[in-house]
Amino acid sequence: MVAGAGVQLRDVLPHPVDIGGEVGVAAGRHGIVLNVFTEPAWRRRGLGELLMRHVLEWARDQRLDRLVLHASAEARALYERLGFVATNEMRFSGSLLGPD
Repeated sequence: MVAGAGVQLRDVLPHPVDIGGEVGVAAGRHGIVLNVFTEPAWRRRGLGELLMRHVLEWARDQRLDRLVLHASAEARALYERLGFVATNEMRFSGSLLGPD
């Protein structure tokens, strides 16, 4: 295997969404793109873009409301070219397994 990509599905509560200027309610089907990689010897040959185009087609077929990923600095231009935009996210750094 020289390249790969995966999507983890996540169901969330229904939420408002803008659909072409109209406000609607999204069903809450989200996808998180994970484990996108290309072996170093195979990079810069379009494999990552090909995989991500398949992911986008699959996400549309599945009628996902949202598709997100965490991009490395090296891959950011590819994702932006495909229509992804940077957002602001915060992560809790404390322990969730016991008292802090």
